[in-house]
Amino acid sequence: MKRLAAGFLTAMMLAAGCVSAGAEGMTPGTYSAEANGFHGTIQIDVTVDAESITGIEIVEQSETAGIGEAALPVLVEAVLENQTIGVDSVAGATVTSDAFKAAMTDALTQAGADMEKMTAAVEAGELEEVTLDTDVVVVGAGAAGLSAGLTAVQNGQSVIVLEKMGVVGGASAMAGAGTMATGSTWQKEDGYEDSSEKLVEDMMANGHNKNDRATVELFANTIGEAFDWLVSEDGAAVPYQRSGEPTRSYSGVGRGAGVCQSLSDKYVAEGGTLMVNTPATELIVEDGVVTGVKAEGDGKAYTIHAKAVILASGGYGANDALVPDEYKAFVYAGHAGAEGDAIEMVKDLDADLINMDLINTQPNSMILPSGLGQYCNPGVAGAYAAGAFMVNQDGVRFFNEQANAWDLMQAMKENTAQYLIMDQAAFDGFNAGMTGSNIYTMEDVETWLADDYTGQPVMKTAQTLEELADKLGVPGDAVAASAAAFNEAAASGEADEFGRTPAAAQSEEGPYYALEMHIRYYASLGGLHINDSMQVLNTQQEAIPGLYAAGEVVGGLEGDVYMGATLFGWAIASGYEAGNAVTAALAE
Repeated sequence: MKRLAAGFLTAMMLAAGCVSAGAEGMTPGTYSAEANGFHGTIQIDVTVDAESITGIEIVEQSETAGIGEAALPVLVEAVLENQTIGVDSVAGATVTSDAFKAAMTDALTQAGADMEKMTAAVEAGELEEVTLDTDVVVVGAGAAGLSAGLTAVQNGQSVIVLEKMGVVGGASAMAGAGTMATGSTWQKEDGYEDSSEKLVEDMMANGHNKNDRATVELFANTIGEAFDWLVSEDGAAVPYQRSGEPTRSYSGVGRGAGVCQSLSDKYVAEGGTLMVNTPATELIVEDGVVTGVKAEGDGKAYTIHAKAVILASGGYGANDALVPDEYKAFVYAGHAGAEGDAIEMVKDLDADLINMDLINTQPNSMILPSGLGQYCNPGVAGAYAAGAFMVNQDGVRFFNEQANAWDLMQAMKENTAQYLIMDQAAFDGFNAGMTGSNIYTMEDVETWLADDYTGQPVMKTAQTLEELADKLGVPGDAVAASAAAFNEAAASGEADEFGRTPAAAQSEEGPYYALEMHIRYYASLGGLHINDSMQVLNTQQEAIPGLYAAGEVVGGLEGDVYMGATLFGWAIASGYEAGNAVTAALAE
């Protein structure tokens, strides 16, 4: 877990008369409290005097970098400034916000505060009307929006980037930042043989030909130049890892959160205007031409006139009204702010929407205490190398656990439940991958393994496979038989009935462990239809004047399942292209 030094003194606020009467009568001291956040426990120390909250320290937390982690200091400052827990949650970090407020409630209750007053909502005053003028306004400060804004700024445009959250990054901050680099200088220098034509065909095959080929070709033909810009000193200068070995993609330093922060810092340093906590509410349209946006934030109602608008507000995975019912049987693992903002904003423009029935799904997932899904790829790799396998609700193996994700997922869909079965070596390998990726801590594991723990994830341990199966509610003899057959295949060194050659047999001695596995859904694969100039098309396949789009808000790139390194690669490439496209249009 990470410790955030966030102890703010309130002397200035006291002088300004910001102290709430709800704090009166508290017993001075420091009070500790905790609550379950997105990834694990959030622990805080709250210091009070008789009349006010004087300091809040985030002692431990393991929230998502760039999202929940970044939201905590924002919440601390808001509570200290207003002297109430009734502040707005940070958009896109609702689970973290709720956990922080729950812990604050516990701490202040211990201190004897008047909780009715200490939870009073901050009264919103009348919004001040503000009018702004700019060349380009970008809606969304994820990797796509920041790339678009930075490119346009570097091209000499005045740019405003709007972000509804209190922090930048959006869904991009949750990504691993693996970025396709087909045609880039690095790839050529490192000796990887690739081509845009090959990338197109690979993506079409991966997406089962449900992709929009024109969008795929646009990506494949532009990602090389965009990646060069991303890592070059005279471009975005974002730190990326490079070993010198031939590779099709590269990973950003600090994962998605690190890349987004670097883009944001560069954008602001080069003169761009960034407005967080400022959601765009509607497009301004005059005679069929998009001429700006309306937005609200910081007590102001903004009318922003612009020569071009770039929508980069992300997908719609968190919007149940837009997600097809078939996906709701799985666990959501995406960004809380992915509510399809752009889909609502273009509804009166006859905008063409494609592949709206498709959401990205993946196997190898667990459910966190927050109830949200979490990918387990770093963990299963180590577990399978040490001899783990999966069984279904009947206690039997059902597929090659190391097969490609799509085929494994189709097999999982036939089950009502499935469990990853591990011995000590496999469990150690699983946890090494998960803790190494800062997904959870071993303290969390101890909590989850306790016999009296009833929440998510479903993680159990026992000294025998039969005991373990009993805790899971599956037939013990079937689990034992599955293990015996698995070990026999491992001893033979040959492929088993599912086509897997186990790297190691499971131990014949306990302890054994089980983790319930799920299918997760997150990134939406449908959205706005665009042309080669990044312009949004209407249903007549005509460009809507003044309106562009980039990132996940664009539909058709992936077909029915994403291909590794292409989603984040598309965010960079489409943002870069959109920034250049508006510059070219404004020069005409």
